[in-house]
Amino acid sequence: TRLLNAFNNPVKHWLDLYAYQNYMDRDGKFQLQMLSHSGFAPLSRSMGPMLREESFHLGAGVTGLKRVARANVVPVRIQQKYHNKWLSGSLDLFGNDHSSSATWSYIWGIKGRPAEDTEETPADRERLNEHARTAYYREVSKIIGQINAIIPGEEKLYVPDIRFNRHIGEYAGKPYSVDGRLLDSDQYEEHLRDVLPTEEDENLVMEFMKRSDWVAPKAA
Repeated sequence: TRLLNAFNNPVKHWLDLYAYQNYMDRDGKFQLQMLSHSGFAPLSRSMGPMLREESFHLGAGVTGLKRVARANVVPVRIQQKYHNKWLSGSLDLFGNDHSSSATWSYIWGIKGRPAEDTEETPADRERLNEHARTAYYREVSKIIGQINAIIPGEEKLYVPDIRFNRHIGEYAGKPYSVDGRLLDSDQYEEHLRDVLPTEEDENLVMEFMKRSDWVAPKAA
């Protein structure tokens, strides 16, 4: 169900696609990294080529987001809404908290932690999905920092709270804002309209994309 819901979110234009590739395909990278530590050799060996292929998706997404930021034609506040949309969706892909499936997959050697070969502490087998999700969140936070270094002017992107707009896990359905405040239901519905893409935002992005300078040239 979580896969179906996450991948049914519409991708309507290039900004949507860049954010999708940066966030959703990055989750794919983490899933492949976990399987690369499998004790079943044919499975673990097959992850290398798949990770190389996934890296092209990630590169296209990050580069695209940076080019949009550098051009500074699409307002930062609108760019932000696509980060909010796809980051919250990708966090759900790591699965439920305290997952017994993740625990047994680890015990049976089907998969490890994303950086199992460099981990210095024993795995908390009750919180394996949370561990991977937190590592992912740290990585995308660094990406946002890199994009912010490119954006002209004072307005910058932010990393939405890990509890925002969640549909899987401990925070599923709980009305947390992008800055981590717990809202009531009415406040939350209004908040979602403010921080996720609206039809008006979609139309504005499509108008911006009619301009030749809406995205900066790709660096040589």
